[in-house]
Amino acid sequence: MSRNTKIGIGVIIALLITVAALSAAMVSGDKIHSNITINGINVGGFVPSQAGDTLKGKMEPIINDSNIVLKFKEKEWKMKYRDAGFQYEYEEAVTKAYDIGHKGSYFKRIKDVVTTLLNGVDIKLNYSYDEQYLKNKLEDISKELDQESKDASIVLEAQGFVITEEVEGRKLDVNKSYDFIKELIDNASSGDIELAVDVTEPEIKSSDLKNIKDNLGEYSTKFNAADVDRTHNIKIATSSASHLLVKPGEVFSLNKSMGPRLAKFGYKEANVIINNELVPGIGGGICQVSSTLYNAALLSNMKIVERKSHSLPSSYIALGRDATISENYIDLKFENNSKYPIYIYGEVKGSWVKFSIYGNDESQGRTVKIKTEVTKVTSPQINIIEDPTLPEGTEIEEKKAYTGYVVKSYRVVMQDGKEISSEELPLSVYRVVNGVKRVGTMKAEPQPVEGEALSETPGTE
Repeated sequence: MSRNTKIGIGVIIALLITVAALSAAMVSGDKIHSNITINGINVGGFVPSQAGDTLKGKMEPIINDSNIVLKFKEKEWKMKYRDAGFQYEYEEAVTKAYDIGHKGSYFKRIKDVVTTLLNGVDIKLNYSYDEQYLKNKLEDISKELDQESKDASIVLEAQGFVITEEVEGRKLDVNKSYDFIKELIDNASSGDIELAVDVTEPEIKSSDLKNIKDNLGEYSTKFNAADVDRTHNIKIATSSASHLLVKPGEVFSLNKSMGPRLAKFGYKEANVIINNELVPGIGGGICQVSSTLYNAALLSNMKIVERKSHSLPSSYIALGRDATISENYIDLKFENNSKYPIYIYGEVKGSWVKFSIYGNDESQGRTVKIKTEVTKVTSPQINIIEDPTLPEGTEIEEKKAYTGYVVKSYRVVMQDGKEISSEELPLSVYRVVNGVKRVGTMKAEPQPVEGEALSETPGTE
């Protein structure tokens, strides 16, 4: 072997020993290798404990200052990261940093060190927090925030209309709001979050009710206040159909507003029409309420949806203008065909019942008139029964007779004194009822004339 060859071999061996030594030095020691960061913070050259202290020194103040403001309109709820139990997993990140070049086979460690020196490695600092705390916090907020939607309301008092503002409906979407919070925490930043809230707008708002200012139409009828039970029923029925709001396009049902006419609800027995006869029955008198309201609706130019006349004429209202009602059978219905809500107000004073309908009269100068036309009259027959038990000349009406009528009614709308429309209303048919009269035929026995002497037969002596 030549001398040059020997020298070359020696150089190679020396280089190999040097490389081996350097490699051994690279993968040995108790420090984290260079060019390694955690969340962008350099920890290369630190022993694990130093790296952990460095991370805490930089990150803990950030956690202490981090908070989230949960917002909905003018309301705010502040939540600190610390309150949610937020914490970084320092030990886990430091262990990952240290393991680079210190874990695995010899050649793997060398490869990892070289790669890290050339490209660098940044390890994400993981974190944890109390998810249940966040959910409980949102549940507490929902108890404060959630509310049912409530329409604005209106009531007519002595000083005029009093309007109560509407209340919007609110429902916190806990799951969606939680996702918003999690997204902010994932970015490890402070900030404001608009809570996910489902808002339900009320159907009736105070701005709508402010349009109720005009008396569109009213009507009153008289009753016998001395009939205590019937008067009592009229008062109950009027009250149940009063202070009611009907939205545009909504159909009002008197049966629905009055409910069952039962004794347990205060109704008393008074005359009602059954089988074409006046007989005692629970709720007698309510048809006068329906008839009065029917006429108020007519004069207010409301659309009549359902109305039926009585089978017999009523004493308190003209032919063709009454409206009977029977629970679950016959109803009075009318539609609010205006663009604004209407308000129904009924009252009983003395021997009068009155209904008024308020709304917005866009057609100033408009008047409504009701015209009726009797198209048929049927006279009743009177069945005479001779009664020998009654004195001659005595008459007793056993069954009252009623004349039958067919009546057409029209609603005529005038604008500034000129007719602009004429509408035929539901036909009114009143049945003829034949009467029965009992006539006495018993003749009276002749009575002695006062002062007349009786004749005597002469005796024979």
